[in-house]
Amino acid sequence: MIGVGGIGLFYFNILLISVLLIDTLFLGNVFSLQWHSPKMMYLISAYLVPVKFLLTVLALALLRRTVLSGWRNLVCHTMSGLAVIQLVLMSLVGVGYIFAGFAPLSEQFRVQGNIAVYTADPGAMGRAYHYFSYFCRNDFGFYRLTPISRLDWLGDFTISEQQAELVITPLRNNTDAVRLSLIGYSC
Repeated sequence: MIGVGGIGLFYFNILLISVLLIDTLFLGNVFSLQWHSPKMMYLISAYLVPVKFLLTVLALALLRRTVLSGWRNLVCHTMSGLAVIQLVLMSLVGVGYIFAGFAPLSEQFRVQGNIAVYTADPGAMGRAYHYFSYFCRNDFGFYRLTPISRLDWLGDFTISEQQAELVITPLRNNTDAVRLSLIGYSC
């Protein structure tokens, strides 16, 4: 017996909850699209958190209103449980963004020329690293990152490309510049 909304709405809600949960758990920023820059994709994913939350609430509400029997009832209860897990995850992420602020996290991404830098700084809980990648963008604005190196925390630094080398110059502690070969990296 199928009630309110019919079988099509049932499958649509199941699909919507599944897609949103898969994106949250496995795919990273915005379905792992790589368009424009890593910083922009991070900001888009941060702004989509409330949208994903509301879509999940809507799909859960419509799913719970559907009168089902048999195996569809079991699927409905299973997907409702997954939707609640999704809502809890999105709530935690949203609260983290509100209290920690997601805009400062966007400063962890930096692109200069063909070099992209991501700074992973877990704070007091672990070590901080800088991930350097070669950044290539196609005609449609999609980009590809090719890893170059991971370096321990350098503090503030400048980067430049000089004669097929990436030169990373720390701005304090009078430490020497780090030179990484860029031979073999191109777009």
